[in-house]
Amino acid sequence: MNETESDDSCRESFNFKKSLGIKKQKFEQDGLMIKNEGKLSIFQKICFAVGGLPYQMCGNALGLFISPFLLEVSQIRPKQVSVILFSGRGWDAVTDPLIGFFVNRTNTRFGKLRPWILFPVPFAIFCYIMIWYVPDISRSSKTIWYLVFYCFFQTFLSCLHVPYTSLTMYLTPDQAERDSATGYRMVFEVLGVLLAAVIQGIMISIYGSTVNCDVTTLNLKSTTPFPYNDSSLISNNLNDDSDTNKLSEGYLISASIMSLIYLICCLTTFFGTKEMKDVITDHNKEFFKSFKSVFSHKSYITLLLAFLFNSLAVQLVQSNLALFCKYTVDAGDQYQYLIIVLLVSSILSLPLWQYLMIKLGKKTTYAVGLILLIPNLFVLLYIENTSNFKN
Repeated sequence: MNETESDDSCRESFNFKKSLGIKKQKFEQDGLMIKNEGKLSIFQKICFAVGGLPYQMCGNALGLFISPFLLEVSQIRPKQVSVILFSGRGWDAVTDPLIGFFVNRTNTRFGKLRPWILFPVPFAIFCYIMIWYVPDISRSSKTIWYLVFYCFFQTFLSCLHVPYTSLTMYLTPDQAERDSATGYRMVFEVLGVLLAAVIQGIMISIYGSTVNCDVTTLNLKSTTPFPYNDSSLISNNLNDDSDTNKLSEGYLISASIMSLIYLICCLTTFFGTKEMKDVITDHNKEFFKSFKSVFSHKSYITLLLAFLFNSLAVQLVQSNLALFCKYTVDAGDQYQYLIIVLLVSSILSLPLWQYLMIKLGKKTTYAVGLILLIPNLFVLLYIENTSNFKN
């Protein structure tokens, strides 16, 4: 029994290496690789790396700015905002494995992955712009509006991100070139985060400087931060409708700019890269069998849970950071600059973490990062608004 399984494993490994060799020759003939070196050109690496920018740009723009937008501009109740954001994240967790299942069974003349990067783009752009649009409907109808478009956008974003992250394996059989292409991708992903903060921050500073929620009207003797059951505090303290309309216009302009960047990046990746076909085959033809196979891997489950709780903590801070800066420490007008400083410091620290990863290993470096992150999150609990004491 064991000998048969061993023979099958060796045979699959041999066939896999043989397939990579054939694809390598095909890439050399197409001019995608430099002959006898198996290297992707710099142009190909850049075209691939550009595809990582839209996911980070749009995802971080939503994470950093969607909460204040829904509360201040759309004037939705806080509990409804929570429902929208939580449902969107939950829906994203459902769509990712489904998209992966369908991607794995796609086979076109353009490849297995690249069509999925291009065809959802118009739908994703439309949904993304609608997320930042304020319809003239009732508050409960707005909740349904944003919930629907937020979930649809997460679906179309998965159509980009799932095949894109798999595309690395289909670019070249050379592992060193895959690592190099991944390095290029990380640079553009960081650039995407920076663009989200800069574009959105600039538009808000230009169009929304007069829109504010006056927290001095709060009942300071109340034991709750918001003594009302709905968002009347937020909606009643906006200066006037013209200020809200100006801020809404700023959000729409920034969404349009990022949508254009989204389109350009996806077109660049689709037309600027080629993929090897049938490099990896999945013998499980049914979704639930594939799902069970993945989740029967103990190490994967452990890593998945660690990543889940880590991501949840970061997203909670990210989605509430704007409100924290504005209403807790009275630094709302400095928020966009704070984000830029945080992102620049993250970029500058990348070489250090890369060095530690080489010296200590990925698992140890990840653990060190989490240990350093937790105390910094607790520090936020003890930052107070000094303006109350000055008054």
